[in-house]
Amino acid sequence: MKVDRFKAREILYSIMNTAGTEEVSVTESFGRVLAEDIAAPRDFPDCRKSAVDGYAHIIGAETYKLIGETGAGRKGAERISGGETVFVMTGGNVPEGADAVSRVEDCTAEGDIISVPDQKKGDNINNIAEENSAGDIIARKGSVIEKGLYPVLFYIGKHNVSVYKRPKIGIFVTGDEILEAGDDYRKGFVYNTNKYILESFFKDAHFDFHYAGHVKDSRDEVKEAFEKMSAEYDIIISSGGISMGKYDYVKEVFITCGYEVLFQRTAIKPGSPLMTAVKDGCVFIGMPGYPAAFLTNLLFYVLPALKKAYGISDHDITPVEVVMGSDTPSREGRFDINRAVVRSENGKLTAYDAGTQKTSHFNSFAVVNALLLLDETKGSLKKGDSVKAILY
Repeated sequence: MKVDRFKAREILYSIMNTAGTEEVSVTESFGRVLAEDIAAPRDFPDCRKSAVDGYAHIIGAETYKLIGETGAGRKGAERISGGETVFVMTGGNVPEGADAVSRVEDCTAEGDIISVPDQKKGDNINNIAEENSAGDIIARKGSVIEKGLYPVLFYIGKHNVSVYKRPKIGIFVTGDEILEAGDDYRKGFVYNTNKYILESFFKDAHFDFHYAGHVKDSRDEVKEAFEKMSAEYDIIISSGGISMGKYDYVKEVFITCGYEVLFQRTAIKPGSPLMTAVKDGCVFIGMPGYPAAFLTNLLFYVLPALKKAYGISDHDITPVEVVMGSDTPSREGRFDINRAVVRSENGKLTAYDAGTQKTSHFNSFAVVNALLLLDETKGSLKKGDSVKAILY
């Protein structure tokens, strides 16, 4: 069964369910996905604090008598009256009554008499709740705890957070022609590439995955791999064996061994072969063997679907508008996904054809950083044309 790209994505999203939630320590939360909204537990700041090293005072006098000092985490004078000043270090509490802080470098001191410049009320004071009020939502459910959010959880004093459990992903590749890293070159054979495509993207996405190995082109071995792995993993991804070849056994196993096949191909190029099936609560995704088609399907279909399974709210692809800096070939009436190199030039994202769009070619991905989305209404694009692209 062949489906268009919209139906394929709809089906993939519909079968990708989260695996529940759990509570973890914030120290173990990096890379996890929030299963709760995070609210400010109190006002930030919770008291008035100095934005500078300087002298807190009540506006109205030219000179003030220094009566003490205070710093962040240190207690000093809690209140001042007219004619008094307290030296407050950055982050220190501003005494009650003070309505401005003058920077130390703008003041002059003669003993304990401090002269300050003209100020306005509120100068150099961080007021209560100016960043957040208690109860304000800081991060939404479905957010990934990464380099920005992770330290914020410590900043607000969280001890534990509710996160989505991580579905377990099992991967294997098929093919008698596959060589592994370190094997001697053999003419006509190919090195295992798709394993490392998955590893590079899955590690970056903090996915829980396991490589189960290389399976030969044998119906029994493919069937055994699927059945064994289905007891251990929530999602199984295979590479190769789903086209029309004599030894494409993944497709045969799906069709003849009780799997509910949801679709077999999608209307895109490259990467039309893409099989999705379910059995006993496990999701099976059969990916093409050519690395260029494999990577295209991964970016366009599979990664967004897996992000949904991990509970990530912003899981869908987000294309951007680019301007062509060169021509790129396409065929009207077909949805093509072309490789491109995108650079920022004169304030615009400018795309250049990768030099080849053949599914059998892969070396261009060494410099490619985007996929152009050429819908059925577009033929080949010329320099200056606009088109949507996925940046990665």
